[in-house]
Amino acid sequence: ERSTAEKWDCYDWATETAELKHVLDRDVAVLSGGELQRFAIAAVAVQVSDVYMFDEPSSYLDVKQRLTAAHMIRQVLEHTEMGDRRYVLVVEHDLAVLDYLSDYVCVLYGSPGAYGVVTMPFGVRVGINAFLAGFIPTENLRFREDSLSFKISQRAEEG
Repeated sequence: ERSTAEKWDCYDWATETAELKHVLDRDVAVLSGGELQRFAIAAVAVQVSDVYMFDEPSSYLDVKQRLTAAHMIRQVLEHTEMGDRRYVLVVEHDLAVLDYLSDYVCVLYGSPGAYGVVTMPFGVRVGINAFLAGFIPTENLRFREDSLSFKISQRAEEG
């Protein structure tokens, strides 16, 4: 546990930050989807490791909880006074959370059951824009016919 290795109460930080104090006496099997997701993030965050992996950490969480979870994941990289290097790998589909969490972005594309490709790391802005465009400029490769764009509705423009 990180509390022993880093000499601070990591367990209390994780349960408080993830808002789990009220469920500590419950069985894991009866936790809601959001509680279970926060529990999983907290359980990983208190471990001592060189590499941490999170798969869609914002699933089942409301907006406030998503930001809190993202902040917890960023804090895993802190408290490295002993010179250890830590790496965090996150698979995330929420682009706002991805933007907050990431230092680098790799775009994954392919065909189910056939092949999959992972790009070299991009800066966050370039990586997210490449994903939205459906085009990897460094490989001159289009992996989606249409780009994804966010349009302002006519109603919002009138208001």
